[in-house]
Parts: sequence; structure tokens; C-alpha cells
Amino acid sequence: MVQIAKHLLGLGVSPFAAGKDGGRDGKFHGTAERYPSTSSPLIGHVVLQAKHINAPDRSCSDRDFQRLLKGEHPNIKARVKDGICDHYMVFANRKYTAGTDAKLIAELEACGVQTAHILGLEYMHSLLESHAELQKFLPNARDAAPFVFDPDEFIEVIHAFRDYTKDDDESAYSSAFDFESVKLKDKNQINGLTEDYFKQVIVARSMPYFDKIKDFLSNPRNREFANIYADSAAEMKESILLHRSQFPNFDHVFNFLYGHIQKQRPALRQKRRLVSILLHYMYCHCDIGSKDLSGLLEAEHADA
Repeated sequence: MVQIAKHLLGLGVSPFAAGKDGGRDGKFHGTAERYPSTSSPLIGHVVLQAKHINAPDRSCSDRDFQRLLKGEHPNIKARVKDGICDHYMVFANRKYTAGTDAKLIAELEACGVQTAHILGLEYMHSLLESHAELQKFLPNARDAAPFVFDPDEFIEVIHAFRDYTKDDDESAYSSAFDFESVKLKDKNQINGLTEDYFKQVIVARSMPYFDKIKDFLSNPRNREFANIYADSAAEMKESILLHRSQFPNFDHVFNFLYGHIQKQRPALRQKRRLVSILLHYMYCHCDIGSKDLSGLLEAEHADA
């Protein structure tokens, strides 16, 4: 948050150490360099607040976020009374929908500030994409990839499945996979998988293979590969949960997994399609991805 705030406002941004900060994660006093624009910048005392949550696909319209902001109202009013809060800026790693904007801003401005601003996930991503120099301050800036896992065992399953189905007529594939039973629509929303990707890629291209994958994994002769599959899925799931916030949506998670796996094994050139199909099966079978939000950490302050 601090480096983004410095980019928007100026080098005068001062972060606060963790602790009872009276509703402030940082402050700025002066004339902003470029926010909200160079022609009409913020002038005066700006209070900065970060609201970070370790959960994917959360929104500023969620009730817990609205409760968090309401909990800051007394602090904002106190800072206004002290003469050190002309403007209030919230940085949140949540989706910021247009419908939520007017209501939340109005409630914040009712606390006495001249202007209130909420910078959501879309704004952050856009800013980082257009200003590459800011990316070096990200926690994972030195990582060659968002996360690393060993794809060797997963690739064993790919080869075994291909051998299992090599004599089948692909045109006869049709899946009876009951995706309604696992409430995939809800899971997609929880994980941030777009409707277009789900319908056009998973349903249209991968689901016809799901029955074959299920038969393959449930066949007693393939127990060894079923165990390898389970181990690979568990490794991926843990890595995804730890690093999910680094991807705009789950479409990008699939894209990263696919690229990471096929890049390390040129021998998969004839089987690349099976990589994404098996990854999609893992997701729809709830072997990777979150099924609900109850086990995820609730919102907490972020001071960096």
C-alpha cells in the first residue's frame, strides 16, 4: 500500500507501525502529485487505510467490508475534529463494484471529510500493469513464478490416462458429470472463475472427458496413479490457497498451472490438451480450489 500511495500522492506519505493507530495505516499532507488527477489533485491532510483479506473473489459490497468501514467511522470523525483528515483513502484487495461506490463513499463523507476514495482490486491491477516500476515492491517480486510445484507425478498421470484412452473414439465422449451436485456455480463465484471460461472452456471442451477420467481413477488397476493424482492435487491445492491473491481470477490460475506443467516437459507436446482437461477435472471434482469461505481468514489490516 505504501509504495502505491507514494506513487499517487508523493514521497511525503508516512506509514504507521502496526498497532493502535486510531484508524490510520498512513498519512500524507500537502498537494498530491497525481491523484485523482494532476489537474485536480487532493490538497491537505490525507488519511490512508488498508483493508486486506486473505480470501479470493471478495467484494467491497460484502457485508463484512461494510461493517469494517463503519467501524472506522468514529476514528475518522475524531481525526476530522483534530484537523488532520481532509481526505480519506481506503486500499482494498477486493472487487469494487460501481453499485457499491456511491453508498460507501456517502457514508464516509458523512463523517466530515471533504472527499473519500476506495481503491479496489481492479484499480490496483490496472495501476501495476501500467506502471511496471511499482511491481518491484510486491512481496513476490523476486520470484520467477507466483509459486513452484513439481509436475513430475502429475505428468505420470497424464501419460497413464492417455494410454488408458488411446484406443477410444473421442467423438463418442460425452460427460454425465453432475456439476450441479457440487454447486459449481457457487464454487466459481467463491474462487473467482469467470462465467465465460467455465462455459466455453471447461464445460464445452473438458467436461466430455470427465467420465473417462473418473473411470480411469476408480479402476483398481490404476490405484497407483489414483494415489499419485491425489498427491499432486493436494500439493497444487495448498500452493494455490497460499498464493491465490497473486492472480486476478481463477482463469489465470489455470493458465499458470498449464504453462508451468507443459513448459517443463517437451514430451507433452502431443498431450497438452490433456493437461488442462485433468486440471479442470481436479477443480470440478473439488480437488483444487475452495469450496466455501468458512475456512478462510477474515479481513485484517495490511500495513505494507
